[in-house]
Amino acid sequence: MFIHARPKRVFKWITDPERIPRWLCDSASLSARKGGRYTLAWKDGPSHAGRVLEFSRGSGLTLSWQWPGKEDLGVTKLRLSVQPKRAGTLLRFTHSGFRRSAEWDELYEGAVRGWTYFMMNLKSVLEGGRDLRSPYDW
Repeated sequence: MFIHARPKRVFKWITDPERIPRWLCDSASLSARKGGRYTLAWKDGPSHAGRVLEFSRGSGLTLSWQWPGKEDLGVTKLRLSVQPKRAGTLLRFTHSGFRRSAEWDELYEGAVRGWTYFMMNLKSVLEGGRDLRSPYDW
């Protein structure tokens, strides 16, 4: 996804626990190093916690990802990376490791909807300062 903002700024917004709640969740913690821990929590919603699998300052990170109450299904990987492109940044987003079953299909569909919603919100916040989230969306 192309964002009209410098890569350094985009990277900060995807890794800074004080900025993450301004576009994604209600509270966040993130130890910005390989092997660190993170938590993303929503009021009246889920809380995701896991490990930082990879961290490259200024360019990207990979997180382990599990669904609360579905830990027995296993772990997926969430990768976000930034690279300069013309007058902005190309933010690459990959959520991988989904398996094939009815239960995984449901998680995949929810992930596609959710990440599309939140990535577009990040773009809106960075380009125009507008948080598009509404309590009526979920």
